[in-house]
Order: sequence, then structure tokens, then C-alpha cells
Amino acid sequence: MPHKFFLSHFSGDKVIAEIVAKLLHRLSLQQLLPWYSSDSSENGGLKPGNIWFNEILERISQSKAVITILTPNSIGRPWIYFESGIAQALDGCELVPVSMGIKRDEIAAPLGLYQCYQLTDYNSLKEFISKVLNKFDVVFDEELARHVLVTAIKELSKIEFDQKDRQAIKPLGFNEALTEIKNHIDKRFIDLLDQKTGNRKENSKSLKNTTNDAEDPIIYTAEIKINFPEFQGERFVEIRSQTSVQDVLDGLYISLTNYIQSYTYMQDWILVNPKNNQRMVLREIGKMIPAKYIFKPEIIWEAVKITSEYKAGSSSKIVRGNI
Repeated sequence: MPHKFFLSHFSGDKVIAEIVAKLLHRLSLQQLLPWYSSDSSENGGLKPGNIWFNEILERISQSKAVITILTPNSIGRPWIYFESGIAQALDGCELVPVSMGIKRDEIAAPLGLYQCYQLTDYNSLKEFISKVLNKFDVVFDEELARHVLVTAIKELSKIEFDQKDRQAIKPLGFNEALTEIKNHIDKRFIDLLDQKTGNRKENSKSLKNTTNDAEDPIIYTAEIKINFPEFQGERFVEIRSQTSVQDVLDGLYISLTNYIQSYTYMQDWILVNPKNNQRMVLREIGKMIPAKYIFKPEIIWEAVKITSEYKAGSSSKIVRGNI
């Protein structure tokens, strides 16, 4: 029998929910059965005549995991925190936040206390999928899954957020308000949840204890600006202690395959440090350099197109903005 899980999302992020649901369904060999309210398939989503509040409570109470999709569209919407709060209160239900288009430090408590995965970062997406499958005792084989993961990142990377949405993300001072919302929801609705499931926990689950214990935990999220003639935006990469510069470049390439060709770094495009106009020039040693020394939190590298192959001495001859 398929294992059930719930996708919590903002309706405007329906395409993201569809891709995540399809990805988990496919890589689990149909052993995981997703449900999300905006699903327009014949057997999915809310049906005519459903009382939506009751239906959502019922679906979450039947789920072994709730995956919360956080984007610039959804990060400030209380309903996301309500659905996540129900999952956090249930025995046997794991809460797993994933994000796209935002940094992890932009995610307010309580969700900001969980391990959160970047959907367009290959290594982060791989870890998210492998851990979810592992929770359901489904074997994950990266060699077999790689093509599916890369295809999903390509599809997700086509989705762009309005810069107004990015600018509207509330600062971390918004944490207190969101925490109050969650606490208010817990007090008013957990009793109702008890009546429906009879499954209230005697002791609240510790948010910090539910964080996945990775051998190499995420240190921070690095932001990379994309400044191509045909596309301007950003990508977010999770940096760990063992992440190399080449790992970042490989992951960045996957998320930009709609705009660049294979093996064209330093030929058609390159990364620039806008603070000092330095280019990231790497050939054989990218795997040897820890990313944390290059992709620092205070530096936002910029990916730009170049008109000719980069060669030694090019930096002194190139004026930024006329590459």
C-alpha cells in the first residue's frame, strides 16, 4: 500500500508542488502517494462538495510526512504555518520544509529551526529525496536517480519569482509575529485535531530534535546573481564544510542549463566578484578548494556571459559591464 504524505504550499506555487510530487512518486516507484490541495488530476486535490478545512485536517492526520514548500510567494502566509503546526503536533508525522527562491536565514521560526532543503541545488535536493525515501524504507540509488533529479531541477529553474516578491520577504524581526501565529493556532486547533485523530502527543515535539542529523550539516546558503542578457535572477546554493568550489559550479550549471551549454565555463560564461571585479578562474583544482573560503555569506557572486574565451591576463583588460 502506498505511503501517504501531504504537500503544504501556496496555490500560486502549484507548479512547484506538481514537480515535487511527481519526483517523489517516480523515485519511490509509486510507493509514495502525495496529496496537495491544488492537484487538478482526477483523483487529487479538493473535490466539489468537500469542506476544505475538514479535508485538509483529515489528509494531514493520515500522512506520515508533511513537506512544506517555502518560496517568496508563501513565506509570509500564516496558513503555511498552520498546516506545518498540525504536522509538528502529530505522532508519527515528520515535518520537512523545502525552499526555492529564498535563503535559509530568511525562513522565520518555527520552520527556520528545521533542516530545510533547496530545491534547485542538486546536492540539497538529492539529500532531501534520499532522506524522505529512507523514512519510508524506500531504497535511494543516486546513479539511477540522477537523470530524474537533474530533469526536475531544470523544470524548477524555469520558474522565476517577481523581484517584488523577493523584496517583500519579511526580515528576521518578523519571527516573533509568526511564532505568535503558530502558538495561537496550536491553542485553538490542536483540540479540534484531537477530536478528529485521537492522537495528540503528550509532550510537544522539539523542533530542534527533529532536524535531520547530517554528517556534514549545512553551514549557510550562498546567493549567486545571474546577469545574462536573456535572464536576470538568482540561485541559492547550500554550503557545507565539505562542499568544494567545483561542487558549487556543477550544481549551478545544472540549474542554468536552460541558458548555457555543457563545458562552457570560462568560454561562454564566468563568475565575477562584483566587489573587486575578480573572475573565478579554475581548471583542475576546483575539487581541492573548500567552497566556504570562496562563496562567503557576505559576497554575492555574479554569473555573466562573456564574448570570448577567458585567458590569462583577461581580468586586467576587462571592465565589468562590458564583458
